[in-house]
Amino acid sequence: MNTGNRFHAGVLAVSLCLWVGSQANAAPVNVEVMTQNLYVGADATPVLENPNSATIAAAFQSVVANNFPARAAAIAAEAANAGGPLLIGLQEADIISGPGVTLDYAQILINALAAQGLHYTEAGVHTGFQVGVPGFSLTDQEVVLARSPTDVPGFTITGSEAHTFANNVTFQTPLGPLPLQRGYVLVDASLDGVPFQFVSTHLDETHSSTQALQAGEILSQLNTSNEPQLVVGDFNTNPTQFPFTYAEMVSAGFTDTAAALGATGPTCCQSPDLDNPISQLTNRYDYVFERGFSSLHEALLVGNTTPFEDVRPLWPSDHAGLIATVDLSAVIGTVPEPSTAVLVASAIFLLGTLRLRARM
Repeated sequence: MNTGNRFHAGVLAVSLCLWVGSQANAAPVNVEVMTQNLYVGADATPVLENPNSATIAAAFQSVVANNFPARAAAIAAEAANAGGPLLIGLQEADIISGPGVTLDYAQILINALAAQGLHYTEAGVHTGFQVGVPGFSLTDQEVVLARSPTDVPGFTITGSEAHTFANNVTFQTPLGPLPLQRGYVLVDASLDGVPFQFVSTHLDETHSSTQALQAGEILSQLNTSNEPQLVVGDFNTNPTQFPFTYAEMVSAGFTDTAAALGATGPTCCQSPDLDNPISQLTNRYDYVFERGFSSLHEALLVGNTTPFEDVRPLWPSDHAGLIATVDLSAVIGTVPEPSTAVLVASAIFLLGTLRLRARM
C-alpha cells in the first residue's frame, strides 16, 4: 500500500473509531437525589396556635430531648450508604435558639455528612415562618444541599431561587396572625454538561385545598423550561387524598418514582417524642417526582423500619427519607456529534478512493 492509501486508511479508521466512541459515550448518567423532612423535634401545633413563653419552652425541651445531632448522624449514614445523593431536599431544616443553645439543622447535617466523607454546601434556602419570645426563637427553612464538585466532577450548580407561595395558610393566634410562609427552592444544575432542575418543597400541613394551589404555583414556574425536572418534598397528602395534589403532579406529566419502582411504603409519622420502638408510619406524604429524564433507575425508603438506637430518639425523624436515582442522556462533548449517515457516507467515499488508488 502506498503512502496515499495508508493516509486514507488512517482517516477511515479514525472516522469509524469516532463513530463507535460517540455511541459508547451516549450511555445515560445517573442522578441520585434525596428528600428528607428533618422534623423540628416537637409537636409544633401548640406553638403555631398560641406562641408564648410556655408553649415555646415546652417545645424547646422536646427539641433538646430529640437530639438532632444524633439524628443527623443517622441521616448522614443513610445518605452515605446510598452513595451520596447529588442533591438533598430538606424540609424543617430549622434554626432554633434557646437558653445557651443554637441549633442550625442544615449545618449540623452538613457536618455529619462530612464525617461520612461526603461534602455538601447549601445550594438554596427558603425562609418561612418565624416565631419568638424572649429567650427563644425558631426560623423554619427549606434547604437544598448540593454535593461538592470535588466529590463529583462534572456536577455544577448554575443558579437557585427561593419562592414563597402566594397561596398560604395563616394561623390566628393570641399574638396576632402567623402566616406559615411555605414555599420552595428551585435549583438549576448540570451533570456532565446536561442541565436539569431540582425543586424541594413543603406543602400546607392543614390538608386544605391550598395544597393544590401551591403545587400549581410550582408547576407554573417549571412549565417555563423544557429541561428535565425533579420535584421532591413533604407534600402532606396521600396519593388519593383530597385535594388531589398528587393527581395534579401526575397530570402535569410527572412520574412518582417510588410508585414506578415499587417503593411505596408509608413515610409519616413517628411519635412526636420519637420514642416508639415499632414504626408508626401510616401515610405516604414524601415524594420524588420526575419529568423529562430518560429512565428510572432505583428508589428506596430509609429510616423507616428499624430504630437507629435504643434510647430516645429512636428514629432519625418523624418522616422516612426517600432516595431515588433517575437517568439523564449524556451530552457528547461541545462539538455537535456527526450523524450516522454522514459517517457512513464518509466511509464509503474513502473506501472508494482506496479501491481507485489500488488500481493505479
